[in-house]
Amino acid sequence: MTAHTKNHKQVSHKDIEVLAALLVAFPQISKVTYDPEKRGLSISFLCEGPVSKTKRHRLKSLYLDAIEVYRQLTDKNMSLVRCYWETIDQFHCFHVERDVASLSTGELNLTVSLIADQVPLVAETAEPFVTDGEFSWSARMLLQEMLERIRELKCQSKLVALREGEKVIVFHK
Repeated sequence: MTAHTKNHKQVSHKDIEVLAALLVAFPQISKVTYDPEKRGLSISFLCEGPVSKTKRHRLKSLYLDAIEVYRQLTDKNMSLVRCYWETIDQFHCFHVERDVASLSTGELNLTVSLIADQVPLVAETAEPFVTDGEFSWSARMLLQEMLERIRELKCQSKLVALREGEKVIVFHK
């Protein structure tokens, strides 16, 4: 099964599976966008209700500090590290942008745990893939394989995966 963009570039079923797997693995994440030009992922966390300006500033600083320490500990060259807040009606959404070349399962775990500990998130599923904060061996292998596949994406379109109720929807722009 493939989808076509306006300029007839194809998006493969495997490309779609990769983004859907991230939303399944991390129910705290509300949306993931893959940008082929930046070779980056934008990961969005929808917060329950409004978040104070002070708390938004604190989370942004905390995230950037934690990723800098992680970078130093792992000696990774990260070409894209960015975060920002977006206001949607009375809700706030925290966005993290990362390059796919250096993104790891450890960093994803750190990011999701850090953000979920700091602000209440809208999570669509009651049972998270990770219940005790740590992946099982098989889950880590599956997620690592998905990250490897993200690095190898060949699609030329922006891919967006988001939650709609119990479903994960992936489309391209």
